Amino acid sequence: MSWPRKRVPREFPTLTFLVVLCLLLTLTNRNFATTANLRTLGADAVATGILAIGMTAVIITRGIDLSVAAILSLSALAAASLMAKGFTAHGAIAAAAFVGVACGLLNGILITRVLMPPIIATLGTMYVFQSAATLASEGQCIILEHNPVAAIGSGYAPILVLGSTALLATGILQYTRVGRYIYAVGGSEESARLSGIEANLIKMFVYVANGFLAALSGIVMIAIGSTFQANDAQGYELAAIAAVVIGGTSINGGRGSVAGTLIGVAITTVLRNGAILVGLEARWAQVIVGVAIFLAVAADKIRRENLVK
Repeated sequence: MSWPRKRVPREFPTLTFLVVLCLLLTLTNRNFATTANLRTLGADAVATGILAIGMTAVIITRGIDLSVAAILSLSALAAASLMAKGFTAHGAIAAAAFVGVACGLLNGILITRVLMPPIIATLGTMYVFQSAATLASEGQCIILEHNPVAAIGSGYAPILVLGSTALLATGILQYTRVGRYIYAVGGSEESARLSGIEANLIKMFVYVANGFLAALSGIVMIAIGSTFQANDAQGYELAAIAAVVIGGTSINGGRGSVAGTLIGVAITTVLRNGAILVGLEARWAQVIVGVAIFLAVAADKIRRENLVK
């Protein structure tokens, strides 16, 4: 009698790597596992984590969004400017959400209606949104003496925001029809169309949701720091993409999970933090993240080849 094989979760290798990495840092540096450092790790991971959750759905559909950091900046500056003028938190957050959704909608239109490749469309809007943020703020840092959203950034509140966002995104991807359609479009857009799925509508939803999550990430950054400048999120789009790929989401679409992405975010955050604690330059942490991306892509290729066989 043969027993059925238990399928190893896709996230298991990356989770194992994260655990080993944390154990090594805990044993070799007494400052790593302190409450203060763990709280710093959490705060550093939140903004990138929220961006990466949105990017997960985008990459599952075989897309990419290079403009998320610029959307974050534009949305955050809109909110910060209004709060600096005395607007309530609700009004400022609504304004940020509107900007994020509008930017995501523009990306969706360029990709689904104008039929631009996602990398070209979002590269163009990245420059437009970032320039708009810089021009609107005149390159100045906005400082909130009275921060109406400070409660969102205090204590463990940012972690709760990230966790709630992850749970909601997981629920949508795993247990709703929209989620199934997202995976179907990423697996084979043509097959999805033949099955009656409105592929363009699904992609539009994904990019709009991504814009909204970029705005949410911007609000959390303001809540934590009470300041914001147009270039504060520079490079966040690459960090988000790196976390998604390291977390096991296939760059060929159709496969991926929010849980894997969060593990990828944790790995990249711990690597940067660990490099600082052991006295390495930040560039070495970037080299390690780059190698991790290569390994993740290679593992995905091997996994796909085994599935074909």
